[in-house]
Order: sequence, then structure tokens, then C-alpha cells
Amino acid sequence: MKQLEKLGFDVTYLPVDHRGFVNVDDLKAAIRPDTILVSVMAVNNEVGSMQPIEAIGDLLEDYPTIHFHVDAVQAIGKGIMDALRHPRVDFITFSGHKFHAPRGTGFIYAKRGRLIDPLMTGGGQENDWRSGTENTPAIAAMAKALRLLLTDEQAHVAQQQAVRERIYNHVSQMPNVTMFSQLTPDFAPHILCFAVEGVRGETTVHAFEQHEIYISTTSACSSKKGTESSTLAAMHIKTNVATSAIRVSLDEANTLEEADAFNAAFDQVYADFQKLTATPAAQ
Repeated sequence: MKQLEKLGFDVTYLPVDHRGFVNVDDLKAAIRPDTILVSVMAVNNEVGSMQPIEAIGDLLEDYPTIHFHVDAVQAIGKGIMDALRHPRVDFITFSGHKFHAPRGTGFIYAKRGRLIDPLMTGGGQENDWRSGTENTPAIAAMAKALRLLLTDEQAHVAQQQAVRERIYNHVSQMPNVTMFSQLTPDFAPHILCFAVEGVRGETTVHAFEQHEIYISTTSACSSKKGTESSTLAAMHIKTNVATSAIRVSLDEANTLEEADAFNAAFDQVYADFQKLTATPAAQ
């Protein structure tokens, strides 16, 4: 979107509510006669909110000239493909490394009759959509990883939900812990975002590293910038809480035993933080 702005396009950014969801009525109000594109995440990568793709698709049935793009990088294999198959969706983008394919791989769904400008031009490969020699081994590996991902998908989703629920139920009971992800059906099964108030997110991340548990501070793409999460800022979370946020990302290989190990590590980390932040007794 920033790139489109540099090219002279007008871009409208829609707000989200306190849970991280776009309001379809806000989208309807923002559509102009010259609107050409609506782009939305299927699943927010920081808190896991699953955006109302079907409701947006229903709305856009009345606007056939608008291109509807869905970023499904965090959504594939998470049991929500039916929403992505809404007939009004024009483009869906996927990234291979999110389902254990080689880094640098990905693929796009494009509805017949919809056109996009290629990122690279030249030799005419991929029907002129992406010129250049294909990385055939990586593409084959991505296809294999996708088949494995979608085999017993519902069982994989249930496993992630169970692991996330066990961690959520334990961590959420602690004082000074704010949960941003929720266990409701409109949140993805594999993302758990919360904050230990008074402790910066990167401090919590490093503390878990001592237990050989590796998590991140909200978006891994910008974790080194030292700023609050853009998603949490949009949710109007106070800065001092947002900068304490961490994200636990799960997949189908995680187990309940690992959830118990995480909870045990959390108890130790939390106790250590409480000692450090405790107010000294008056003399």
C-alpha cells in the first residue's frame, strides 16, 4: 500500500476494533466510485483475529469492478479455507515458509479474467506473470509440504487449538497478564499473543530462550525495530502494555506436553520478573 501511494494512488486504511477486527460497515462507507482494490488479511499475524472474509465478499458482490485480494499467509492449513473460497475473492496470496516449505517459495490464486502486473518481466515464464528461471526443486518441495499440511487438516487444527487452550488457560490466570488473542472461533488456532505488563517483550523473549523455548515479540518482521506492535496500536492498546507483548506461534507438530513445559517455564519466568519488579519494603 505504501508503494501504491508513492505511485500516486489514494489509499484508505480502515480501523479495527479492540479485538483486531475490521468492521464491514466501515469498508462500505470507505468505498468510492473510483475504488479499484480491497486488500485484507485473512488472519492477523500478531493476534490471530480472522477477518470477516465472507461478509466482505458478500458486500463486494455489489462492486464487480473492485479487485478483492486476501493475504492468506497465516491462514492456510488452519481450517478456514471455506471462507477463502468465497466466489467474490479475486486473488489469494500464500507463502511457503509458513507451512514448512523452503524459504522464498509461495504461490497465488488468481481468478480467471483478473489481471495483475508482474513483479519481474523478461523471458515470459509463468505466462508473463513472473519471468525468470523457476526454482523447480523449491517449487516441488512446496507442493509436497502443502500436501502434507492439508492431510488430516482438521486433526491438525484441533491439535493446535488444544495446545493453545492449555497455555491460554494457564497464563491468563496470572495477575498483570493481558491476553490479546482469544479462544473464540473467530481467532486462529495457532497464534497466542499476550503481555506481561511492566516487562518489555524482548526481555520476556530472552527469558524463555534460557528454557530453550523460542517465541517472538508480536511481528517477527519488525521485532528488531524496538517499537510497539502496529496491530496493538490500531487496537488502541496502551503503549506501555503493547511494548510488553509477545507472540507464541504453534503448528501441528506441537504437543500438550510442550504446552505443559511452556507453562512451567512461564511460571519460573513470571516469578523471576515479580522479584525484579517488586517494590522494596519500607525501612
